[in-house]
Formats: sequence, structure tokens, C-alpha cells
Amino acid sequence: MDSNLEHLERYRVIEEVGRGGMAVVYRGRDRTLDRQVAIKVLHPHLASTPEARARFRQEARAVAKLHHRNIIEIFDFDDGSEKDGVSYIVTEFIEGSTLKQFMEDNKSFFPEIAALIAVEICDAISHAHQAGVIHRDLKPENMMITKEGSLKLMDFGIAKVIDQHEQMTVTGSILGSPAHMAPEMLEGRELDARSDLFSLGTILYWMATGSLPFTGTNPHQVLRRIIEGKFPDPQMVNPELGSDLGRIIKRALANDPEARFSSAVELRQTLLSQLEYLHLDSADHELEEFFEHPESYLEKLRPMVQIRLLERAKGLIASKDFRPALEDLDRLLAMVPGHPEALSLLKGLERRKRLVKIAAWSGGAAAALGIIFFGAWVVFHETQGHGMVNKVLHPTKTGRNFPDAGAPSASQTGDGSSTSSSTSVVSSAPDAGTRNKSDENRPQEGKSPMDPSPIVRKTDPRLAMHHQAKTPKVLPQPVQIIVQPYFQSVSIDGRQVAVLDDKNNGLVAEARLEPGPHKVVVNNDTCQTLEFTALVPKETRPDQVVKYRKRLKFKPATLVVDCSYPDALVFVDGKFKGTASDTKANPIVIPIEGRNPRPEVKLRLRHPKAGEMRTRLRVTAGRSTVRSVKKDEFVRGERASGEEGTGP
Repeated sequence: MDSNLEHLERYRVIEEVGRGGMAVVYRGRDRTLDRQVAIKVLHPHLASTPEARARFRQEARAVAKLHHRNIIEIFDFDDGSEKDGVSYIVTEFIEGSTLKQFMEDNKSFFPEIAALIAVEICDAISHAHQAGVIHRDLKPENMMITKEGSLKLMDFGIAKVIDQHEQMTVTGSILGSPAHMAPEMLEGRELDARSDLFSLGTILYWMATGSLPFTGTNPHQVLRRIIEGKFPDPQMVNPELGSDLGRIIKRALANDPEARFSSAVELRQTLLSQLEYLHLDSADHELEEFFEHPESYLEKLRPMVQIRLLERAKGLIASKDFRPALEDLDRLLAMVPGHPEALSLLKGLERRKRLVKIAAWSGGAAAALGIIFFGAWVVFHETQGHGMVNKVLHPTKTGRNFPDAGAPSASQTGDGSSTSSSTSVVSSAPDAGTRNKSDENRPQEGKSPMDPSPIVRKTDPRLAMHHQAKTPKVLPQPVQIIVQPYFQSVSIDGRQVAVLDDKNNGLVAEARLEPGPHKVVVNNDTCQTLEFTALVPKETRPDQVVKYRKRLKFKPATLVVDCSYPDALVFVDGKFKGTASDTKANPIVIPIEGRNPRPEVKLRLRHPKAGEMRTRLRVTAGRSTVRSVKKDEFVRGERASGEEGTGP
């Protein structure tokens, strides 16, 4: 172990856990706060150059601006410039495995899992992009799965801060991982947030298919294919991949940044819309279960996907939206070859396609004439009473032509294939000359033998019951939206709904909704807006209440430090957040956990000449707090008054 690490008086270095081109990562212990940390130490040969130290300092400041549950936290850093000592960054220590190792060990390459993980990554990089930070090195090796089942994005070592005056580049070298780099990075063009989306597209491709989009026998071949934009169609690599997700992947991997998604937010929303049919509540909760028990989760997910695909295909066919229905059936058959119901639906679509082709070939005029002649034939035989069409459409009380419940319908042939209903009616009717003579001589009900008027038959009550069973009356269902900690308004399909506050302390909104999907929006000024789809089932009993329980997430608080020493280092709850002047340009983001919207935080400022200042203050969810710090609040060589317990 490097002898220079002895200079890290506050931290005890335990063991080396990783090594890269810029730095070595150690597992260590914070002696002051008695917690496990990761210490990233810049290689000595790089620490001696001002440019490398500047890039290292840039990484610390870039990550310090970010506070997100899927981004690793930074606690402390020192660029080694003051004492010409060790350059290091101290972050939280993640116990777990990388995303690459986890997916390969558990063989968890499945399209919906890929989409869920990509949603979480989008959430993290969207936060970074909004803070003006591009990661530039997204890859599965830079993502950790914690023991608690959450995803953590790390290693902003080559992150670029947008609009920063200082350009950190290395002449003649390529920064990043070749298989995941955007073409504009390879060609030396300007980078923006869409470059990260390209890298995410390569990760999404890999998670959904088990293979990387750009491969080769050497790095040069890989880079050339990225620049040319050549990669195998993901659906050819994995036939179980749906067409919708395949299109999303191809758009993310577009060679031209203008053809990609405009932002991580847009990509995230598109992925979520593709997961709607599974009715998954939230990606983070689903992934917690998946990361904890990947095998059992996949065993549950696969059949659920198959059921939903079949249900959606049936609904699309009913609404005559045939192309996406065909795509769903194709995917279902790739997952379950020979699926009987899918094959039956597919045959029906193929027959429909052939009929359409025949109609197109025969010409519109011929088809119109055929319809006219067929209609005239039906009217003639109905009015004359010579045909069997009336008997088929309006059976008599004897029920002779009424189909038995267990018998195949008239629209089905002996081999199980369907034909059009009009064809089946005509072909199943016997010729007028073959009617039973006893039928001819029998007086017709409601008509004298000499009466030339059309026959009027009473409707068979069994037929009425049959139609009623097919189209049951569906009533609106009572629905309750139960929200914690509380809400200010709830709207469903754009209309505000009633609030029950007598027994439930204002936590329940109630409405009666028709079966089907409904868009619900929950608002609260201290919480993030919650939007979800409430799917009201048809099978619910009229007296049964459909309940949706949701928990709002507090908006983060922000903190600005207005200090007499602008270059003073700022720490919140022991985590480094940049300098006081940094907080004015980019306020410190403080996430609000638990049920208290006004938590207390520890604020610490450190200045090499003035000393330290420690205090406690309250912040409010969704609000900005400005803390002014005077020179006389700094104390040298002792703890600031009012600070109790341990602190950095």
C-alpha cells in the first residue's frame, strides 16, 4: 500500500478494492464519524500534474452538486495542491456488485427488466443533466447494486460540466469506454446530454438481449462500427424483445444526436409508457424485489407478461388496430412457441388480410355491386318468406335453428378455422326448394295464409338471454385514492374529485369510474406531483370499493450559504457540497426522507485561515433556505457552540 496514504490522518485505509486509469479505490474508515467509506486516490504520477489535479477537483465538485438516491454521495475531497500531498475523494462505500456482474451472474437479460433498470438510470442522469453535468462514461461497470436493492451510479471521473470555462481534455487520447461511447465523442464533436443517452442505449440493448450492439475483434473495429452506426437489429438478437422496446433502443442509438430522444426525461416517460400494460406501480420498488430475489421475480414476471400480451392483442384486434396486435402475438409466440390461443388469433388476422387482398384485387366497384346484389337477395327472400335467412337470424319458438351452447358456432368450419359471418349464414341455409312441406302447410305465426305482408316473428326469449349475456350492463365502480402523507388536490381524467376528510384526515379521494384506464394526478406543494394510471376492472362487484394506496415523495429542500468567505468549504450532514460561492450558483439540494417536511440538518463550514463554523438549521420541503454566515461565527481549534455529538 502506498506510504503516502499515511497522510490521510482522518481516514484509516483498510484494503484496495479497485484500480483504474486515473485512480486507486480503497475501502477505509472515517475515524471521526466511525463509518465505512470509499477513498479514491489519484495515481502519484497524475497528482503531480496541475491538469490531472484540476480534473480530479472537477469530479469532486461535479458530484457534490448532485444529490439523488441513484447517485453515489461524496463526503470529502482534497486535491493535494496546498500541501503537495495526496489527491483523494471520499465517498460512501457501496457493498454489493456492479450491474454487469449482477446481470451476468443471474442471467437476468429480459426486456421488461432492462426497461425498469433504464428508467432508474434515466432518473439519475436527468438529475445530473439538470445540474449541468454530463457523465460521459456510462457503462454497467460504473453502476452498483447495493445490498438494499437500489442502483447507484458512480465514477464521474471524466464528467463534463456544461458551460464550464475550463475545458478538461487530454490531447491525443479518448476518455471513456469504447463499446459505450457516442460517435460524436469519437469524432471530437461537441457533447451534450444526448451523448449520455447514446451510452444508455448501448446498456439498454445489452440488458434486453445479453449482447452489446457494437462488437469487434479489436477496439478499432468497435469504434469504426460506432461511427458508421452499424449494429444488429435487437429483435433479431432476441426474438422475445417487443417491437416497441426495439424501436426505443434504435432511436437511442441513432448516429445523429438530433434523431435521438431530446432528454433523459423523454426517454424515461417513453419507457414507462411501454411498461403500463403490466400495471407496475414504480420502477424502484419493483427493482428492489428483483435485485433481492432475481430468479423468483423473473419466474413471476414472465407469465404475467405473456398474459398481458394476449389480453392487449385481443383488445387491439377488437378495436381493429391490427399492426400492434400482430407485433404482440409475434412476441408471445417467440416466448411460448405454439401458444394455441395466439396461433388462433394469428390465423384470424391472416385470413382477414387475405380477404382484404381479394377485395382490393376484385376492385371497389365489383365489391360494391356484390354488396348491392347480396342485400337485394336478402330483402327479396325476407319479404317473400322463401329463404332461410329469416330463420337463421330470427329463430322460431321451436328453437330448431338456435345453436346449442356447447356446439361450434355457424361461423366456424370443421377444422376450427373461422369464416366471415355473412358467408357462414348464406352457406349454411338450405335451398328454398328443399324445405319441409309440412313447414309450408303449417300456418305461420302472426300471419294468415292469404296475408301478403312480411312475416313478423316473436323474439325467442333464449335469444334475448343469449344477447344479454354477451353484453352485460357495466356500472361505474366506487374508487378510493388513499395518499400519504397528505394531498391538496386529486384529479381523475382532468376533473377534480371529492375528498373524504371526516374519518380519514383528508387522505382519501373518492369517485365512481367506468371500467378501464383512468389518469390520476395528485398535487401537493411540498411533494412531487404523482401521476399514475388507475385501471378499474370490469369484474368488480358494484358494492366493492377499488382502492389505490400511494405515497407521495417530498420535494427536496435547497440551501444557499451566504458567507463572508466565499471560498469556504461547505458540508451538510457530514457531506461535502462545494464552496460557499458554489451554493449561490447551484443551491445545495437536500432530499427530504420520512414523514417530516421540515427536518433539521447540520451545517459545517471550513476555511483554511478562518477556521470552522458549525450549526444546526431547519429546511423545508420544496422551499429554499438562505443561511448567512458572518466572519465572527468561525472558530479556530475548537468546536463551534451549539454542535453536539460527533461531526466531521
